[in-house]
Amino acid sequence: MGEGMGHVVDIAAGVGMDRALLGNKGAGLVRMRGLGLRVPPAFVITTQACRSYLDDGAQPPGLLDEIDAALVELERQRGLRLGDPECPLLLSVRSGAAVSMPGMMDTVLDLGVTEATRAGLVRRGGPGFALDSHRRFLESFGTVVLGIDQRAFDRAAEAVAAGAGRLAAQVEAFSKVLAAHSGAELLDDPRAQLRLAVEAVFRSWHSPRASVYRRLRDIPDDLGTAVVVQAMVFGNLNERSGTGVVFTRDPNTGAARPYGDFLFAAQGEDVVSGRHRTLPVAALGERLPRVWDELCRVLPELERDTGEMLDLEFTVEDGTLYVLQMRSGKRAAAAAVRIAVEMAGEGLIGRAEAVRRIGIDQLDRLARPHLDPTGDHEVVAVGLGASPGIATGRICLSADAVADLLDQPGEDGVILVRAETSPADVHGMAAADGILTSRGGLVSHAAVVARDLGTPAVVGVGELVVEELRGTVRIGAHRLVEGDVVTIDGGSGEVVVGQARAVPPAPCAELATLLEWADELAGAEGSVGASDVERLAGAHRALDAARV
Repeated sequence: MGEGMGHVVDIAAGVGMDRALLGNKGAGLVRMRGLGLRVPPAFVITTQACRSYLDDGAQPPGLLDEIDAALVELERQRGLRLGDPECPLLLSVRSGAAVSMPGMMDTVLDLGVTEATRAGLVRRGGPGFALDSHRRFLESFGTVVLGIDQRAFDRAAEAVAAGAGRLAAQVEAFSKVLAAHSGAELLDDPRAQLRLAVEAVFRSWHSPRASVYRRLRDIPDDLGTAVVVQAMVFGNLNERSGTGVVFTRDPNTGAARPYGDFLFAAQGEDVVSGRHRTLPVAALGERLPRVWDELCRVLPELERDTGEMLDLEFTVEDGTLYVLQMRSGKRAAAAAVRIAVEMAGEGLIGRAEAVRRIGIDQLDRLARPHLDPTGDHEVVAVGLGASPGIATGRICLSADAVADLLDQPGEDGVILVRAETSPADVHGMAAADGILTSRGGLVSHAAVVARDLGTPAVVGVGELVVEELRGTVRIGAHRLVEGDVVTIDGGSGEVVVGQARAVPPAPCAELATLLEWADELAGAEGSVGASDVERLAGAHRALDAARV
């Protein structure tokens, strides 16, 4: 940042600013707003402020005053006020590093709900909406900001009897959990909550899961994260509302069609957590066709502007579409090659960029086999193929135990089997040979991270029941224990008990085209007698030398 500039930037004033300061999320919001898309008002607290906080243990001088000033402008744009009982403004407080780290840092949603402001939410969306938003905030703030164990909220929720008053009883129970850890006065002070939430997001840069992910992806430890403070829009407002994540192209195959998940009457965490059975994003077209048509116009517009296959988070509030985040979409190797070649053919990128985007490691992943359709194995369940490839291994029910099981004698690898994964599981996901979950959709945490790691994964297997405390799983009529062997096919979604025969994949049609372009770029290095890896590596060397 230039001399004299502060640490807080309204997205309306962020055009041309460095992504390293705004973070990936903040820069994406600036870009989408510049295209005229419907983006809720927001401001960004820069990565420089985070680094200062982490170095000094305190917010940089003047930051709170900057936040207050930015908040006044955000309130003006929305016509709402934080803490106002009549017209309350609610905020999301989200991390946003310069390099995408999906789910690895913290988020607080619905900040601004108190006993006093809930009445204003009732007038806006009814008592069910107001109580649901309050419950969500208490759990989010308690776990992320105050560090309360999630199990405390789970126990409180389980102790509440089912019935018409269950939401109100959960809010009361969750409020008691927070008050026991922080004092009741904090529950009524949204501005204090905002200050603490910002600091919690700063600290999440050094969380164990974020540190593990940075090591896996060779991301420097000294970048820090920006914090995006944004006016909430509500996918849980009513039945004409919802939330989703959509890729502009299929991240498994590369096909040029929208791919993702959606939930009506829900908030974003419901889609990505894997705890809920989601709908294909195209289901939006059946109930809200105008919203679906608008989304389908937005996706190619963003691709034309960025030259990238994108992952877009969005919310529908009472029939109105809002875009909340865009980032480069994680994709399987075959999809990466197809997308690069087709985008070059569409004129979105050049041939040199298409070749540059394919890494040497992706060629290895292209050669991964799949289940032999003529084999004599029994397919005991079919879920959603979330990350292509076949994996055979011993069942492991804990991310912490994956490394220990790999150290034990045995030729088979390890399959991490969970009801759903969370960011805290990333170390086990990275070590496992495959990932299998009973819940979650195509854009759940398990699916996105597995695709990023190149690990075969099958998610949303309805026939799978994980009994972690007993150390067993049930798949249909089969009861298995940790250490038993299963095979998964992350392309077809098939699950097999025991080992199964594999066959090589079909050739990637677009690879031949990409390697021809690589040969042209490599020039004198040529392709005579060279392997695919050598041909691609030669092109990369030529590109680096020419700085194309």
